[in-house]
Amino acid sequence: MSLAARGAFVRIESRADSSAAAAAFLAAATLVFFLPLWLRGLSPYWGDLTYLHQGWRAAPAQLIQAGRAPLWEPSLYLGMPMAASMQGGLLYPPGILFDAFGFATATALFEALHVFLAGWLAALWLRSLRLSWGASVGGGLSFALGGLMISRLPWLNHLATLAWAPALLLFFRRPSALAAALALAFLAGYPTFLPGLALVAWALAALLRARGAPPVTRWAAVWAAAMTLAVALSAAQLIPALELAAHSRRAGGVERAEALTWSFVSGDLRQWISPLVVELFGKFRPAVDWWKCVYLGLIASAAAVRGLLILPRGRAAGLVLILAAVVLLILGSSNPFSRALWLGLAPLRFVRYPGNLAYLASLPLLALVGAGLSRARRAPALAAALAVELLACGWYVTPAAPRDFFVEAGPLVRLLQAHLGATRYLISPLALETDSGRDVVDWKTRLYGVTNAPYRLRAAANFGEPLVPKDSYAFMEALYSLPGAAAAAAWLPWAGASCLLTRDAPSSTPLLIPEGRALWFVSRAAQAVSTAYWFDPVTGAALPAILPARPPVPGRPLKVERPREDRLSVSGEGGGWVFLSEPRYPGWRAELDGPYGSAGAEPVPALGPFQKFRVPAGRWTLRLVYDPRSWRAGVLLSLAALLGLGGYWYHRLSRLNHVA
Repeated sequence: MSLAARGAFVRIESRADSSAAAAAFLAAATLVFFLPLWLRGLSPYWGDLTYLHQGWRAAPAQLIQAGRAPLWEPSLYLGMPMAASMQGGLLYPPGILFDAFGFATATALFEALHVFLAGWLAALWLRSLRLSWGASVGGGLSFALGGLMISRLPWLNHLATLAWAPALLLFFRRPSALAAALALAFLAGYPTFLPGLALVAWALAALLRARGAPPVTRWAAVWAAAMTLAVALSAAQLIPALELAAHSRRAGGVERAEALTWSFVSGDLRQWISPLVVELFGKFRPAVDWWKCVYLGLIASAAAVRGLLILPRGRAAGLVLILAAVVLLILGSSNPFSRALWLGLAPLRFVRYPGNLAYLASLPLLALVGAGLSRARRAPALAAALAVELLACGWYVTPAAPRDFFVEAGPLVRLLQAHLGATRYLISPLALETDSGRDVVDWKTRLYGVTNAPYRLRAAANFGEPLVPKDSYAFMEALYSLPGAAAAAAWLPWAGASCLLTRDAPSSTPLLIPEGRALWFVSRAAQAVSTAYWFDPVTGAALPAILPARPPVPGRPLKVERPREDRLSVSGEGGGWVFLSEPRYPGWRAELDGPYGSAGAEPVPALGPFQKFRVPAGRWTLRLVYDPRSWRAGVLLSLAALLGLGGYWYHRLSRLNHVA
């Protein structure tokens, strides 16, 4: 081997050793953060992890383990498409952990994987800017163990999406790798973050562009190709999700009152420095004020300030402008300027909570921390000190609960499992608004959010899912606008609900039978309840398409067979109409077997989100199957994109091997 070749080999080996050491350090810091919790039998706990994410992850995992595609979820919002719900990250590859392990174990592995991934990708991006490994690792730690990421541990979709943020810069000019990063960030479950992250990535790439680099206009072609491929790769999730969005209550955007909830105020800007600084002026409450838990740490904050001072003026000014724009956005309704921005900018109609936009500052701050550490004489030592500080902060701000907390059913679930059968329950809005119990286990078992889904308990109303079919949501809102339990009880048969859960004991009514208290007061409908009723030809034809002011008189209850979540059948005798309290949604196909053979059946809208079918005289059976074209088209497109990408890399690697 020549001296030149030997020198090149030594340099490559040295770089590999350095990158391996950096990865090992970041992995060790990640494990040190989680191990004290795991060894004590604890898991990170905040509200959304249990009342939203457990339902989103555990319910489809049950179907996958049973060998079925998780297409329809009958337990939530009267019934809705499961494959179209983006926030659960159904097709996100690391989500396989929830199919292979129990929820607590899968969550622990998922969180650790993404904290490490965030730090490693951030370090690799800083290293690509020719920073030292010490500065790169320090910057990666500030991103991965800073408050913005640690506070997102209960929001598994936020955590996973943000973990891929540095990859947008690392692969900025590499279309195939960028496409993979964009697709993974989308499938991770919170695509709302992606447009903002892409915009910030472009701004940073333009600011930090080296002399002699291709002009910014050349990047547009790279991104166009990457985005096209990313859309194809994620089509199995994207196409059903777009269908749901078009039919959802959010199709026209978010109401301003809801969108402007949870803003920062000017005094909250100290939250970016350290919990210690916040405690000097008030109380640091990360479990309550979760959107404000965005600290960098004292060392990283000092490094960011130093980075501003040592960067060229143009770059420093550009970074300040980006951060100032983020501050203006997160202040939301707290001042006239920010409020006017939220009311005037059309894209913000589709964004909830100004505080959520704090993530836009993560990449600019990462660049500043890396720049500040790059001139430090002992960057590795500073990185180690930064790790110690952020680990201590993380332990301080992360609430925890016992691991078996996630499998605790509680008395309410057990009671409903014994009483509901194939019917639903309705929880009152007053119960939904009560967000405190005696302890975390009591709180978790009250069936907030979508916690009913893993127990296969069917609900007539839930909360927390942003994309809900608009007709189903309108029916739920109509129930919640009624003056009390007695008024709601008259609608229970039409919702297919046999139980009502209330915060207080309902006033006496012949329509309800008290069943006692199990966390909430439980009342049972006095009359027989089903999700299907038979009506004679005249009465059935008179059932209106829209929701009337008063509930009609229910018909004859019919038995509904539901062998699996995406199939059902109803049998009966006599000509007339069958009413089903199953929501109309694209993808459901109905077939009617009667005395003269089988034929397709067309649903007729009834009472808002529901449907009715005309049935013939004699014996008949109505069968419904959910087989959405959007899902099939998306899967085919994603498979084609994966095959194409695999073929591209195979041929590329083959050529490289041939040249070598």
